[in-house]
Amino acid sequence: MHHRLFTPVRVAGFVATLLLASCARPVVGPEARDAFDPGDAPLPHAEYRRAIADGDVVYTIDPLRSRVLARVGRDGPMKNLGHDHAIASEDVAGYVLFADDPAVSRADIAIPLARLVVDGPGYRTHFGLDPEVPESAIAGTARNMQDKVLESELYPWVTVSARFASADTVPASLAVSVTLRGATHEYLVPVALNVAGDELAVNGSFAIQHGDFAMTPFSAAGGLLRVAEQIDVEFALLAVR
Repeated sequence: MHHRLFTPVRVAGFVATLLLASCARPVVGPEARDAFDPGDAPLPHAEYRRAIADGDVVYTIDPLRSRVLARVGRDGPMKNLGHDHAIASEDVAGYVLFADDPAVSRADIAIPLARLVVDGPGYRTHFGLDPEVPESAIAGTARNMQDKVLESELYPWVTVSARFASADTVPASLAVSVTLRGATHEYLVPVALNVAGDELAVNGSFAIQHGDFAMTPFSAAGGLLRVAEQIDVEFALLAVR
């Protein structure tokens, strides 16, 4: 299938397909996996239904063909005793409004934190990490991440909104607002945008800091081994009309 890069006009409409790699479903967070229902996500569903009724073009993100990946590194004097980890969301819900007016175009996305996949071999390979990591390290990372860093029982979702920031440069840029643990931080994210038939695709990467969302990196041995402050995020999303 042929994909062509968006022209500035089409970027303006697609603009918000944001965030914020496919493989088997290995280890996840504390809850067993079941079917993911995007309708449960805290998204402005009614607003997008009205947009469709008004004749606007709306796309829905396909969770089966969309991924958000994060590489979480290690730091401290004893960092050689730890592991970098690959965290993935295989459950991205959201919408993209494709409007003639760039100021109206937008995207809204939500990710359930309790369903994050920890250290799937394919995801580790994607980041150039050793695919073999002790199961105890994976389980401990999932538990500490959910309970002590994300506090996913209190804050079960990360939500993202995006609007057009720049279309006159290559790559184009999105103004992205991420809300996590009750805190919101804004980023300017360069993206590669493509359209083919009824499908819209966006790929990009950016970095966040634990401190952006008042999160404290997990540490052990009195801080001699700790999670690095920076988290590198990549996303490959596909939305279908």
